[in-house]
Amino acid sequence: MIKDFLHRYFEPQFIRFVLVAMLNTAFGLFINYVFLFIFEHLFKLHHAYVVSNFLATIVSILFNFKTYGVLVFKNKDNKLLLRFLAVTFFTYLLNIGGIRLLEYLGSSNNYLNLTVMAIPVGLMNYVLNSIFVYKKKAKFFNFSRKKEQNTPVSENPTRTDTTTSTPS
Repeated sequence: MIKDFLHRYFEPQFIRFVLVAMLNTAFGLFINYVFLFIFEHLFKLHHAYVVSNFLATIVSILFNFKTYGVLVFKNKDNKLLLRFLAVTFFTYLLNIGGIRLLEYLGSSNNYLNLTVMAIPVGLMNYVLNSIFVYKKKAKFFNFSRKKEQNTPVSENPTRTDTTTSTPS
């Protein structure tokens, strides 16, 4: 039922992206939390999220490159890594800017801020990787497929018209 709904309204590439993004996000957040804990509590850095986010991004890049490339975009070309790195660097800056904005708005919980920013940064990753790395159109919704009609199929597909035309 859920599978039918997803396939009817969402592009398969986008469905794969969402599933792989969940895996990548969980992996990236875990690494980020570990680094954040280290730099906040052991090194007492004021903006520990900047360093933790940067290091977690480096650790996650190869994992993400392979999972997005192979599982989402069906592409194993390792030559795309530099473009992937450029997109990753841009979204890193977006992530840091978003966290700074959340701080400005009053949120002092860096763990929550990292989690909140994961969704918009993930969607931006999908769009930018689609366009700039894998050169595909970023498709989210499946508007091109025809809706299934609930009209019954005739049990007797033979022609019922008995009139014949004769050549003149």
